[in-house]
Amino acid sequence: MEKEELILSRRLFVNQLYDLYCPLLTEKQREAWELHEFSDLSLSETAEKLGASRQAVHDLISRSREKLEELEALLGFHRREEGLEEEIRTLRRALEEKPGSTGTNPRPEEDHDVRRTS
Repeated sequence: MEKEELILSRRLFVNQLYDLYCPLLTEKQREAWELHEFSDLSLSETAEKLGASRQAVHDLISRSREKLEELEALLGFHRREEGLEEEIRTLRRALEEKPGSTGTNPRPEEDHDVRRTS
């Protein structure tokens, strides 16, 4: 994997962690993260918007990233989600490979709510 691909992959991973765990960050951390990562503002521009120094914003974003990684290490939601997505892909492939299968559910009413109660 090239260096650029590795950097992009890492950034995507951390932003996926943000999607999962952002409610557990402080309001200031979320605001700084969103301005820097999603609005694509530089650290200086983010600092100006927040009324803080560039170093303070850098530290805030770094602590946010560390917190996101710590939460994933403790809770593992991203890892579980990836595992479930892989299981779904495996099941879909198996269904598609099954002779005579069209790949659709013969009982479409079951597609809407998988949480059936007795």
